[in-house]
Amino acid sequence: MKKHTVRIATALMLMLLAAVVTFVITFTLTAEHFGQKLDELETLKLRYGKLEKVSEIVEKNFIAEYDEHEAVERMLAGYIDGLGDRWSAYYTAEETAAIIEDSANAYVGIGVTYGSAAENLYEVLSVTADSPADRAGIRVGDVLVAAAGVNVSELREPTDLAALVRGEKGTDVELTLLREGEEYTVTVTRDEIRTYSVSGGLLEGDIGYIAIQDFDSGVGDEVRNMLNSLIDQGARAFVFDVRNNPGGYLEEMRSALDLLLPEGIVITTVDKQGSETPYTSDADCVELPMAVLTNEYSISAAEFFAAALQEYEAASVVGEHTTGKGYSQQTYQLSDGSSVHISTSRYYTPKGNSLADVGVTPDIHVEVDDEEFRLLAEGRLEKENDSQLQAALAYLNQRLPGQGE
Repeated sequence: MKKHTVRIATALMLMLLAAVVTFVITFTLTAEHFGQKLDELETLKLRYGKLEKVSEIVEKNFIAEYDEHEAVERMLAGYIDGLGDRWSAYYTAEETAAIIEDSANAYVGIGVTYGSAAENLYEVLSVTADSPADRAGIRVGDVLVAAAGVNVSELREPTDLAALVRGEKGTDVELTLLREGEEYTVTVTRDEIRTYSVSGGLLEGDIGYIAIQDFDSGVGDEVRNMLNSLIDQGARAFVFDVRNNPGGYLEEMRSALDLLLPEGIVITTVDKQGSETPYTSDADCVELPMAVLTNEYSISAAEFFAAALQEYEAASVVGEHTTGKGYSQQTYQLSDGSSVHISTSRYYTPKGNSLADVGVTPDIHVEVDDEEFRLLAEGRLEKENDSQLQAALAYLNQRLPGQGE
């Protein structure tokens, strides 16, 4: 009986010792954890105490009227701007909603695009087929004089005009336009407008031309449909135009490249923790002579589209050096609808090259003057006067069967 008592006592002592040791370890770790948290809180206090002090000074002493909400919005924008990254930004709730709408290639409006005209007015450059503007009789070349009762010449930015023209579906906007020296006024009912990022056609010599405006939602499918249509029409070579293309979704770019490249990596992203994510293409692809048109406003996904085709030697790049953006961004939407858009990953080409501050160097360098660039940006440059396109066509014509190198 004594032996059992001794054993039980010994066991209890060992359990108690283990509990004490566990308590000491837990207490030590907890103390360290809370010590770190206290240090972090002190750092945060020092970091943001200055802002609190400035706010107190303004509230107590600033004599003029001000909008506190506007001041906070500008402060948030300044914080992101202070990162020193041209690709990162803070967007208000209104700006965020507009970006989401545009990225979906659908918006509520009247279905026109416009560019600058004389006397601070705006000329209609295109009218979407069967859009409210089309049904109201608005035509390319008309000049916008007034919108919603506001004289267009008094507006500071094109975005101010967009704000007047766009609105809720089913609502009306009154427009005054000038056509051949005569003014006319129409009332247009806003509606949902579906836009397309890909256009093209079959050029002389059976060369397919595909212009990609951006890599927003659905572009991969649009490229596939256009590519198949032109092949059915007898295309023997292709020109892909990504000039003035600001980029877009990585997956849409990958989807388009999958149609044009053999099996392999088309782009790799690396996040802050160093994790790599490769995006690939399969073995099925178009095997025809190709060229890609670029300029200094070919950005992000547009650059990597050109770079991948160039590195696989699937296409030659014609035009001007691209921007040199090597980061991808992610948008974090906040509770009030605003958002923070920041660089979160690095992009690398199939051969592992970064384009950050480097860009894509054309195989065939062709510069354009200011007038040609303006007409291109406005969508009014005739193909026979497009020196970069003509250089690409000349290159491809030399590569078509029977033409020789």
